[in-house]
Amino acid sequence: MTANVTKLEDNKVRLDVEVPPEAVRAGVEAKVRELGRQVRVPGFRPGKAPRRVIENHLGRDYIYYEALQERLPTWYSEAVVETDLRPIDSPEIHFDDPLDEEEGFKFSATVEVRPEATLGDYKGVEVPKAEVEVSDEQVDEQLEEMRGQFATLAAVEDRPVQSSDFVIMDFRGERMTTGGPLEGGEAEDYMLEVGRGELLPDFEQNLVGMKAGERKQFGVTFPMDYAEESLRGQSVLFHVHVKEIKTRDLPPLDDEFAKEASEFETLEELRSAVREQLEEAAGQRAEGEFRTRVLDAVAEGAKVEVPGAMVEEKVDEMLGSFERSLRAQGMEPGQYYQLAGASPEEIKERVRPDAADTVKKELTLDAVVTAEGIEADDHEVMHQIEHLAEDSERDPQEIVEAMRKNGSYALLQEELARSRALDFLVENAVPVPEEEPDAGEAKVEATVEAGASQDENDEREES
Repeated sequence: MTANVTKLEDNKVRLDVEVPPEAVRAGVEAKVRELGRQVRVPGFRPGKAPRRVIENHLGRDYIYYEALQERLPTWYSEAVVETDLRPIDSPEIHFDDPLDEEEGFKFSATVEVRPEATLGDYKGVEVPKAEVEVSDEQVDEQLEEMRGQFATLAAVEDRPVQSSDFVIMDFRGERMTTGGPLEGGEAEDYMLEVGRGELLPDFEQNLVGMKAGERKQFGVTFPMDYAEESLRGQSVLFHVHVKEIKTRDLPPLDDEFAKEASEFETLEELRSAVREQLEEAAGQRAEGEFRTRVLDAVAEGAKVEVPGAMVEEKVDEMLGSFERSLRAQGMEPGQYYQLAGASPEEIKERVRPDAADTVKKELTLDAVVTAEGIEADDHEVMHQIEHLAEDSERDPQEIVEAMRKNGSYALLQEELARSRALDFLVENAVPVPEEEPDAGEAKVEATVEAGASQDENDEREES
């Protein structure tokens, strides 16, 4: 197969393709075999009738038409892969002559492709970078959290319930309107940490001040935004019996605690290790924010017309990723949309601005790749493919061949090249001190990174 590309206006190209006779014959023969198994020809078992009989029975034009319908998309895809095009919409295909097993077949495809961004200043951009600072208070908070993990519960007998206490109780609820029991509103020996927000705030607040062994009844009105729609605005009378009150018994923060909670012998060694961990985490956050800001700055200075087709594709991609995440957490997307009171179309509208911004950043990185002659590292490509092979228990070379055939190998190279382009931008950026936010001004942390998610990589070979 030979394919030639001609650039047209409005970011379109014409792809002229010549399919050799042997490829046409292979396509026609495959269709004849398929039809032979499907069509009943008198005097022959299914799949045993010779080609001339099938042609006489169905007509050569019909067979050629069916073969063309099946093979044309494949020939187009192969030509796209061969010419390294990046179409962003469906092609308009035109041909004058029918299939010819002796002469071959010619067709042209006009399609819109990715636009090329015009870069502004992209080397040496000045971008704020947060300084890594870990205070003594942050270290103390982390140590207190570790103490909480080793806490035990001790019985309280000399005072009533306070916030943060644990209570063991029986309770049952009944609807005030009907006097009937509240479905699911009854439990025995239920343990609750008061004030944590596990149950309704009014319910938990009514427990404060109760003593062990005390019984109490009180009314609670469910809020109008409660998850269970049938309970919104409903008033319920709860009968509660507090059986026990317990409180956290925290271990002393000393060397013995350090030995029990870690690999260190002294509290000072543990404190030093906690500080290092916090500093490392803070450094990673600062570096991530810096990378995001560098890409924001370079993309803002670039000029490119973001095609609507690419935005729509990105919107669908983002929604698909979100729905896969929901399913991984055990929730069907339909349930989420019902609880959120929003349709998939409304969610798409919300993410569309972010999708357009992501597409512009991807096109900007593509322009940096071209400008700097950046290429994906072959070892990194194979590393990614080996991960796919391990997950699917298949031979890596088999996956490589499949990905080269369907074009996803080039997409993986493209994503890795974008990642290296972002590394290049960050290495050449100039960090400047971060300005302190004005009083009352919220500080927003950016978390967007260019590149595809791992589950997208996992799906490539299957396409």
